Amino acid sequence: MRIWVYAISAAILLAGCSADEEKNTASEEEAGTEENKSEDYNKATNTEGEEKPLSVAELEGRIEEGMNIDAYSAEVQSWAEKGQLEMEDTVIIDEEDTSSADILQLADGFLGVAYDEKEVTEVKMFQSAENAKEYFESL
Repeated sequence: MRIWVYAISAAILLAGCSADEEKNTASEEEAGTEENKSEDYNKATNTEGEEKPLSVAELEGRIEEGMNIDAYSAEVQSWAEKGQLEMEDTVIIDEEDTSSADILQLADGFLGVAYDEKEVTEVKMFQSAENAKEYFESL
């Protein structure tokens, strides 16, 4: 009779341990799922230090004509430090008005951003850095 009591006790004990282990595994899987959701969000919005280059669509609405030059400079510097874009060239448009244009290399082309001392004056997409440079030099 004692053998049966020991066997049943051992079975109950093992069943209890396996239930705790399943709870821990489920909790770990939920935590992993939340991390994956966060990573998926970051991939979709391409933010938080990723080194994947930005696309023109991702910059739409973030660099616009009339944007303050200080805000523009801070954004571009931040993205460049993260490796999300590369400053290809800067073209001086008009020395008297101190107008210039940055040519930014993105994942799907080049973005030309003209600006003066106060604000962004023009934002235009180009297929190559040479096309952008020629366009801004002709202004």
